[in-house]
Amino acid sequence: MKKYYQLMILAVPLLFLLVHIYSVSAASGVAAYYVGPGETYMATLDGRVRKITNATSYTLFVPVRTLTEQQSFLNNLPAGVTALTNACEWETTAILWGTEYPIVGIGSQCWMAKNLNYATGSNWCYNNNTSNCTTYGRLYDWSTAMVACPTGWRLPSDAEFTTLTNTTGNTKDALVAAGWFNSIFPGRRGTDGWYNGINMYAYFWSSSLNASDAAWLVNLNSYDNTVGRWPAIHGLGQSVRCIKN
Repeated sequence: MKKYYQLMILAVPLLFLLVHIYSVSAASGVAAYYVGPGETYMATLDGRVRKITNATSYTLFVPVRTLTEQQSFLNNLPAGVTALTNACEWETTAILWGTEYPIVGIGSQCWMAKNLNYATGSNWCYNNNTSNCTTYGRLYDWSTAMVACPTGWRLPSDAEFTTLTNTTGNTKDALVAAGWFNSIFPGRRGTDGWYNGINMYAYFWSSSLNASDAAWLVNLNSYDNTVGRWPAIHGLGQSVRCIKN
């Protein structure tokens, strides 16, 4: 009998240890899951995907049974623990108009990380060459650009472009480092049908108008690091990047 009790005493700590190194998904129906020291874990808490990083030396207990427990955990994170959301919910691609696009979360914004290539309204491929649409995206007049983004996305305002560059740093290199710009310069189409600037310039429509009814745009170029902004007439053919609603 004495040996039996000794065995039970040894078994209890062993079971306790096994529980603490076992990680389960919040979607599996269990009451909690565990994140070990130095581990990062993706979980849905409080209705949003969060990246939980445990920089402590102990195993982290994360309750997922009720919304109240989840909110309490998020409101009282231990020192060394972060639970961060991402504007794109940590997704790196999205299906837009039936085509897969890279997307990137930057600060509070979720952006397409590639120029839109969707045939609608007044749109063109550079030099009327369809292969250029594949490489550079389509060029749209402003009225088409305003409605070209799929449901759940929109043409960004000038203020939203400003938020982007304030977050990344107001340079072309900063936009590249953040994953927003891919160093592809589509050029643009003039109102009389001419094309210019491929591999030199990138022009992006915004939804904002100035007092003269011209639309604000953002410009990047291949030969320096500046981010330009100025108004343009509506009939020009320029690139579109959509931002998530």
